[in-house]
Amino acid sequence: MAHPLSQPETVIWHNSDERFYVEGCGLLHLGASEWLAVVPVIPRHTDPLFSRRADLSRTHIVHSDDGGMSWREVSELPYYSAVPFLHDGDVYLFGFVGGTVFRNDDLFLVRSTDNGLTWSEPTRLFEGHFWNCHTGMVVRDNRLYWAIDDLSFGDPVFRGPCVVIGDLSQDLMDERAWRMSNPVPAPGIPEMLRDPPDSGRAVDARLLDYASREHRFGKYLEPNVIDVYGRLRVLCAVRKTGVCGVLDLTDDGNFASLSFTQYHPMPGGQLKFFVGWDAVSGMFWATANPALNSQAMVDNRIADRLCDGRGLLMLYYSLDGLNWLQAGCVAQVEKPSQSFNYAAWAIDGADLGIIARSNINGPNQHDADCATFHRLRDFRDLAMDLLAST
Repeated sequence: MAHPLSQPETVIWHNSDERFYVEGCGLLHLGASEWLAVVPVIPRHTDPLFSRRADLSRTHIVHSDDGGMSWREVSELPYYSAVPFLHDGDVYLFGFVGGTVFRNDDLFLVRSTDNGLTWSEPTRLFEGHFWNCHTGMVVRDNRLYWAIDDLSFGDPVFRGPCVVIGDLSQDLMDERAWRMSNPVPAPGIPEMLRDPPDSGRAVDARLLDYASREHRFGKYLEPNVIDVYGRLRVLCAVRKTGVCGVLDLTDDGNFASLSFTQYHPMPGGQLKFFVGWDAVSGMFWATANPALNSQAMVDNRIADRLCDGRGLLMLYYSLDGLNWLQAGCVAQVEKPSQSFNYAAWAIDGADLGIIARSNINGPNQHDADCATFHRLRDFRDLAMDLLAST
């Protein structure tokens, strides 16, 4: 019988306080045997007070100098969620603070010149209500492109992805180096693409109303930016479906315009996925969780949050970022309450390093108690040769 490609996993961070859980994590390969992990830990959703999320959320910066076999915390920042990237040898971190009216507020940027040991004072890039975790970014024409969710449409179902653009020729800690596209809310899900409506269990009426609106309109989550042969695209998870939202970005250097293009089948499109480009293989690679039986997923999501295929972490590859082939299963849980989800990855030579928000002994698949590291050796060998010989 086949086994997962990257188990046993290494625990990067363990949260033992059941009032909190591990959010979507980030990962950077710093070179040689050095890795940097970004692990947000926030109050559980059972806590009704947004103010607690604003006051008590923390992001832990964790370092490994032995290829991911062992990890130690090197610093801590007061962010609800945080996303790292590298530029000119420095580590930068997009930081989202917890909000008191909306779930999240302004987007900040901090910089570290010593691989995460110390950090600059934050620069507020944009005021508003924004969120994302570590998803795919693009660097092109000396600009960095990354997408976030605009939460300010007045309803938690209606989120609009927008693209943040940084001019890499300028000082990134100067807010004038940054621009933002227009946000684009989901246009609604065609009936034929929707899962069956929620049914079966008596649950809180507010959850049923939320689920009903989510079912009708869809809900964008965790957008990725990809460069498809010169075309900038944004791929969004869409709750309650097996598709992703596909949006196109045009940018003339001054004005950036984002527009909805289509829905397209996506393995794991119902939950956060991470898409990035590998120049060596000439292909896109994605980590994602495949959808389970729709009706079981719906009932469990409301009552127990055992949902969305979070127990299987899969790896896929693609030539165009839309049509995907399965490379294999990275990790699989041993019992239903466990999960490996919200993964992000970084390349280390022939290997792929993957960080996951993982529940090992926590209360449910969603409220994870760990961040785990998975090394996938010679990952390119898992793909078929899809490129014509020359």
